[in-house]
Amino acid sequence: MREIIKNRALELGFCAVGVTSADPVEEISGLEGAISSGRIAGMSWLARNPAMRCDPKSLLKSAKSVICLAYPYGENGVVAADDEQGGVPSGLREDESGNPFQKVARFARGVEYHAFIRKKLEEITAEIEKRNPGADFKICVDTSPILEKALAARAGIGWIGKNTLLINERFGSWILLGEIMTDIEIPTDHPVADLCGECDLCIRSCPTFALLEPRRLDARNCLSYLSIEREVRVGGWFSELLKGRYGCDLCQELCPYNSRKSTGC
Repeated sequence: MREIIKNRALELGFCAVGVTSADPVEEISGLEGAISSGRIAGMSWLARNPAMRCDPKSLLKSAKSVICLAYPYGENGVVAADDEQGGVPSGLREDESGNPFQKVARFARGVEYHAFIRKKLEEITAEIEKRNPGADFKICVDTSPILEKALAARAGIGWIGKNTLLINERFGSWILLGEIMTDIEIPTDHPVADLCGECDLCIRSCPTFALLEPRRLDARNCLSYLSIEREVRVGGWFSELLKGRYGCDLCQELCPYNSRKSTGC
């Protein structure tokens, strides 16, 4: 079953697939630390029952396996077959003041990826259900209350880098994650080694010092958070950095695993 899933996922454009159990991930202390220290900034939803975010069974009670998948994107974001030029979605062309965005994070330049990836996950789910009638599933694409990166790391898709992003050895961190939780027992994959080594280019590249130390981000200083999620205007020198900006890729652009990223699956 696992090989059937992986082969179908690769056919649909995913670049990495891994399976892990539905057991809780062990990142609860890190999440609670970020909450208690205020490093989650205005993302108050992260503080709602953090233990549930670590447990796939909080989303699918019968879950036994979690299929984790990574979809690659490039300078034009996620490009669909009928939209090969990509381009910024119309809803992201202007900021709240009506000024055109000039610096847009790669993930937001192409098609709206949530629905795009969900449709592909539904195709994989249908393939599984053909062979397992009556099986139960839960699809997640970025918006569900679950620690996606921790699950993907445990499933062997990559490791969590010093910039707090999941890094795949071949495709770097230019990947978007999705999950299929199911009550089917599927053989699991093993985590991969952390290959960041002594490199700290991502930490040194952050202009607002949002990366306090390896794998510790303070969202209150993060340009990505401040330009996308914030609910209040930011003043001072931050406002200059935020002009014309939607998201931030600086800590990814300097990563060696992104500079040598494969161009295709």
